[in-house]
Amino acid sequence: MRRWLLILLFVIGTFATVRAQYDVHFTHYWKMLNFYNPAGAGAERKMFAYAAYSNQLSGFENNPKSMLLNIDAPIPFVRGDHNLGLGALNDDIGMFTNQHIYLNYAYGFKLFGGRLAAGAQIGILNSAFDSKDIEFGGDSNDPAFPSGNANGNSIDFGAGVLYQHKHFYVGASGLHLNAPTILLGEKNEIEISPYLNFTAGGNIPIKNTLISVQPSLQVMTDFVAWRADITARGTYNYNEKQFFGGITYSPDVSVAFFLGLEMMNITASYAYELFTSGIGAANGSHDIFLGYQINLDIFKKEKNKHNSIRVLQ
Repeated sequence: MRRWLLILLFVIGTFATVRAQYDVHFTHYWKMLNFYNPAGAGAERKMFAYAAYSNQLSGFENNPKSMLLNIDAPIPFVRGDHNLGLGALNDDIGMFTNQHIYLNYAYGFKLFGGRLAAGAQIGILNSAFDSKDIEFGGDSNDPAFPSGNANGNSIDFGAGVLYQHKHFYVGASGLHLNAPTILLGEKNEIEISPYLNFTAGGNIPIKNTLISVQPSLQVMTDFVAWRADITARGTYNYNEKQFFGGITYSPDVSVAFFLGLEMMNITASYAYELFTSGIGAANGSHDIFLGYQINLDIFKKEKNKHNSIRVLQ
């Protein structure tokens, strides 16, 4: 709803500053730690590349559509737990297009039987506004309405920490910590509010079965509004394949259902978010997640024994 309010304020020509939460919520947040927390770069301890797509409020005209591409991995040829991540987000909402390109760095070390990582993020935020679809009516020269295209950008910073253990993880991050301001043309600007993100999860194997349960939680707030997602995910391992599914409840917002499969280093999952505000079951959000990971630990010590096939004469 904030995004629709942002569009309304822009279109009616309020040349004052507009404040907005800039970030997209993905139902598969529990698989995307490195998007919400810079310390999540390298959390998989492998090269991890994924794409996430969200079609929100489907059925409505000019509904939000978001696409994220992300890749992160331990830094090769460097000893120690150093990790880099690179991501690009494109978010279309009505006449606005928002883009976020970011670079994450995380350093981890062993602590209390687990791994603690601290991370930092630097990025570029870009917003563009296209007024070609505005219907001006009889007065097309009204100065209260922007004409043509307007775009602007700003540098962006974030930071976070993440602790991972065999049985659980917990992390916290702050994004847009410098409260960046994006100037759109000469008279309009968007202030991006900093926000905090808290996430936690666990792994509970069920004894003598191939089933395990992974509960998780994410809370996002800009100290004006907040959103919490509480997820119960179950997995079933069979013949080197992992099937998973579950449900996410967001108080006063939605209920989401998801199903997925992991095999041969590939993860594929689909989710549908059903809003509880009464907008209709057919107007929910579709989320698709595709990921691929591969081991890049070139410093792993292994003994390779060979028998010579050369025959001496």
